[in-house]
Amino acid sequence: MKRRNVQMAFVGEGLQSGDEDVEKLVEGDEAIDIDVTGGKVMVTVAAGTPDEQIFDDARTLGGELMLENGVRLSFQIESEAVGAQFTGTSSSTDRDDEHAGPSSLPDVPGGA
Repeated sequence: MKRRNVQMAFVGEGLQSGDEDVEKLVEGDEAIDIDVTGGKVMVTVAAGTPDEQIFDDARTLGGELMLENGVRLSFQIESEAVGAQFTGTSSSTDRDDEHAGPSSLPDVPGGA
């Protein structure tokens, strides 16, 4: 896990060289990089979409990522939505994938 002060990431934000300037930073946001150790991503697209276009034509993007600190991050982004939904779950609430997937739906007209 790596933390950085967001203000320090931008050039021209009023910081001068010298240790004393770091102490003058306003309290604010930190950017935190967390390594992904596993997981999956699901993309929904129109049938027949070529592999190289799935992210360009995605209707929904979602998935679960296992993070280095043991948190399972679940997320979903709709193409026309503003914002996204996400949840972080501790590994102490370990569970299997409870989502069966489209191939397990019974009696789908036209097949699945």
